[in-house]
Amino acid sequence: MMYHDFYAYYQIENEQSIDQLINGSGKYNDILDTYQKILLLSTAYSKGKGVIDYAKSGNRRNRAGLIAILHSQKKYDQYIHGKLNEIKSLGIDSSIDITLLPKGSWILEFQLELEKPFLSKDDIPFYIIENPVKKDVVFGVPYTPATTWKGNLRWAMMKEFLEKKKDDPEEFAETRFRHTLLFGTEKGWEGTPKGWSEYLDRMCPDAKRIYRKKLTEMFEKNNDKPEDIHVEGMLHFYPTFWDRIDLMVINPHDRKTKTGKNPIYFEIVPEGAKGMFRLLYVPYYWLGDDDEKLKKKVWEDLSQVIAGVKAMMLKYGFSAKKTIGFGKARNNFNTGRVEIKGFLSTREFSNFEGLESIWGVEDEYS
Repeated sequence: MMYHDFYAYYQIENEQSIDQLINGSGKYNDILDTYQKILLLSTAYSKGKGVIDYAKSGNRRNRAGLIAILHSQKKYDQYIHGKLNEIKSLGIDSSIDITLLPKGSWILEFQLELEKPFLSKDDIPFYIIENPVKKDVVFGVPYTPATTWKGNLRWAMMKEFLEKKKDDPEEFAETRFRHTLLFGTEKGWEGTPKGWSEYLDRMCPDAKRIYRKKLTEMFEKNNDKPEDIHVEGMLHFYPTFWDRIDLMVINPHDRKTKTGKNPIYFEIVPEGAKGMFRLLYVPYYWLGDDDEKLKKKVWEDLSQVIAGVKAMMLKYGFSAKKTIGFGKARNNFNTGRVEIKGFLSTREFSNFEGLESIWGVEDEYS
């Protein structure tokens, strides 16, 4: 059956067809995939408002539609658990082996648990609600992409390290340079800086020239313009697949009548959901150094990253709407490990204090 024929054949017609879709009866008895059921709910938009609302949450007498799948019956959680087993069997969400990587490479990984719900926006073009959580396009599992982790960690490390040095151009430029080596070329890095690069230039204007000089000296391109230098970061990020999903409803009230109107639906990864955070570091900018110097630089990078990850997880958050408290983790891990090739064998930890005690990193938030 062609893609468009599938949606035409299983078109939602009325409230009864929505109940049949959810329960797997009538013409929907061969639709076994829970994610496909959710996608079919979007065909209710060709009907009236009553059918659309029923496809989202049912009515006062009956929880139906999306809210039944995600919340009342928890069918999607069951679907997720099955897909997570598939992902693991394919080696996609597996522990990282650094045996064949260069000396000084390290892996940091732990299973985090959400203290506050995680929100994100999927880019699916057609959905029954306007705010679906981001899902993997192949497996339909809610996840945090590697790019989201990278952006949030870079921002957290800027807040923790760069902002505090904005009155010291030399220190600011050095820290900004080291962050570039960790994360790669800044967004907006061009002849006329924009975005992130422009923001950092404005934060400490006197550090602009020093930072650019460090780049040209490091990469021996003194005849090139600094904006022509583009580098890959030493940090490598991985997606986090979450094991739960839910539906959050915000019901704005009319100021005059005090009654609810037009509820807004958000898919979320709820409090208590778990997923693996993984971060790999390969020190290819330090590989020409002797062991003592290599170990020192690797340690400096790791200590800053540990502090940044802790701040991101516990202090700032890593979700949409993080400024109002969404997307924070609990400081309690079921399992965590850190390992440095050639310098430290695998060590386990169960919270950030345990991780910091391994390295003697000063705890700034206790």
